Amino acid sequence: MTPSRRSFLKLSSSALVTSALPAIAQSDENAPRFHPTVASTNYKCIFNHELLVVAGKKDNNPEYIGSFIDKLKDTDVDAVMCCPTMWRTNLYPSEIDPQWKKYTPGQSSKFPSFDRMMAYIHGGGDPVKETLEACRRNKKDFFICYRMNDQHYVADLAWPTHNAIWREHPEYWLGDSEIPPAKGGDNVRLFNYMVPEVREYFFSIVKELCTNYDVDGVELDFQRFPKFFRSADLEEGRGVMTAFVKRIKTMMNDIGRERGKSLKLSIRIPETLAKCEAAGLDIPEWDKQHLVEMINISSFYVHTIELGIEGFRAATSYGKLYGEMNYLTFQESGQVKGSGRRYTTFETYRASALNLFTRGVDGLSLFNYDYVPSDKRLAMAEGLKQITDLDFLRQASKNYVISPGFGTFPAKNDKEIDLIIPDDTTQVHFDRAILRIETKLDCTKLQIGVWLNGEALEPLAHEGTELFVPVSQNSAYPTPQVLKFYTVPLARIIAGKNTIKISNLDRKKGNCDLRSMELALYR
Repeated sequence: MTPSRRSFLKLSSSALVTSALPAIAQSDENAPRFHPTVASTNYKCIFNHELLVVAGKKDNNPEYIGSFIDKLKDTDVDAVMCCPTMWRTNLYPSEIDPQWKKYTPGQSSKFPSFDRMMAYIHGGGDPVKETLEACRRNKKDFFICYRMNDQHYVADLAWPTHNAIWREHPEYWLGDSEIPPAKGGDNVRLFNYMVPEVREYFFSIVKELCTNYDVDGVELDFQRFPKFFRSADLEEGRGVMTAFVKRIKTMMNDIGRERGKSLKLSIRIPETLAKCEAAGLDIPEWDKQHLVEMINISSFYVHTIELGIEGFRAATSYGKLYGEMNYLTFQESGQVKGSGRRYTTFETYRASALNLFTRGVDGLSLFNYDYVPSDKRLAMAEGLKQITDLDFLRQASKNYVISPGFGTFPAKNDKEIDLIIPDDTTQVHFDRAILRIETKLDCTKLQIGVWLNGEALEPLAHEGTELFVPVSQNSAYPTPQVLKFYTVPLARIIAGKNTIKISNLDRKKGNCDLRSMELALYR
């Protein structure tokens, strides 16, 4: 054992032994010390709440932090997955990672939100505790969602939110280059899970959080970022990661037994089994060993219904499946932060929810839901009411969106799509249906044919560019020159699998890069 590892393990052990439980004290002497949860609890709607979102306020306070949960009170959300970090910085008074203790009054970095949050914690604030308290008063269960290898700003060695273990131990990294992790390869500044100290750090952090707070469960976020091993170590790495997950589950079982409650382990993972396998995540084995109760199938950042639900359903039998829905359907690269985003509408959330439930998920997951413009957050909470109510979803207007980046689009000239539309238009009266095709470049001079279940659709002159009112208009939304609209006969829609064929009929005039498709049903 190296000296650095020995000292790290000593710190981890002593910190956990002396940890207090600030968030579980009860004002009522007769109330149970811990919030009761049972193994039979099945959540229908889990909501990822990243504490970074509360960091922008200059004069932070418990009321403001709790307000993000308060707005969920009357929604279908039944569990909040609290991400207690600002990328790599822990936003609670940790003894395992005591970065908050290094704060000095008046410090100023190139990311002011970091300084504000360190000052808040240094002054006695605890965003995790305050979020937990908000969950309790709003009757939402509370999970910790921890990022297992966050990738933000790794190209900038001086970025303020890099914590000490990452900054001081480059020997723990997979590589050392400014290559973004999304570009692939092994030479990236992400933690190498073959290094025992890396696994010990993450285990100790998760244990500290479970020890110090009355959690109802933990989610391991393997989507931030799904790279844990060098390519040559991948086969061995699968076994290493399985043992790591098992160790966390055993720890959670021990704490749950001591508290007289059941702690569920959730995993947020890439959207296909193949991507999980490529990251060294052996989901079928974890399911076989009953290590995880909840499998959150995630598209990472951009919304899509192209999640591998059927593959996970066939490969698992123990864990409940959750289909993740994200806050935007498209992000334009190279734009100023906060712009260039097409935000997911209520109609798209509702279409996706019905599609995912029909295909076999047990519940829904929301990611980055609060990252719409701040003046829209409260209104967006309305969209989470009845989002798990199948009768409501069948009766609602909906927009089925196929976004680029998940296999179907982009496509050149031709594409055939199988789309599950659960709506039975013979039983529910819809006013009309419209299909929209988007191309990358101007398509006004091109004739693009579209067929639904073998029947050609008639082109439609449509007023405006959007099928439903957008959450917020910005530069990411398409112009009329790249759009084609079509009338969809309601009688041609099958309650189930529908085949849509798209073809550029004017290839002599030029090729056509197809970017996205939307099919709207109006009530």
